[in-house]
Amino acid sequence: MSRRLSMLLLSTWLTVPGLAPAGELTPEQIARIRRDEKAALERVNAAHGNRKSSEMDNAERRQVIQEQQEAIQGVLDKHGASRKDYARQTATMGPKGNEAVEAAAKELEAKDQAAAAGKTPQGQQEPGDIQVQQGFSDENPVTMEEKEGAGPTVEVGIPQGEEEPAGQEAPAVEN
Repeated sequence: MSRRLSMLLLSTWLTVPGLAPAGELTPEQIARIRRDEKAALERVNAAHGNRKSSEMDNAERRQVIQEQQEAIQGVLDKHGASRKDYARQTATMGPKGNEAVEAAAKELEAKDQAAAAGKTPQGQQEPGDIQVQQGFSDENPVTMEEKEGAGPTVEVGIPQGEEEPAGQEAPAVEN
């Protein structure tokens, strides 16, 4: 191979990201891919009535298999992994790698459960949320620093910080 050809191949290899070898997938990425893969396959199976393959004719079985493969490819594309890299990574993982993936899967499941439990019913706010209101009306009056259960605050007279200092008089207004 000539020097020019090798330089051309090297520069092409470095400029086209799809040709460069992909980095290894982390256990968390593999756990997410497996979780999304499982959900995608369940959707495909539910669309076909969750029937066993022995209960389908050949054409329907072929269609289900094709849809499952498309669903798996969609999941891998979503996570930016190729089928080859994912298969190679999962095939060469040792027991420690499998344990790491299982631990990451449990973490993701715990996060999902915490997120699901933390949701508030629609219309209610979480304690840290700030309501932003544009304009006001009788139905939605503007209130500032309102405490739960407290009645409306009515200030009589001049507020404490805005009194005029002693010795100065307010300017007289002529009619």
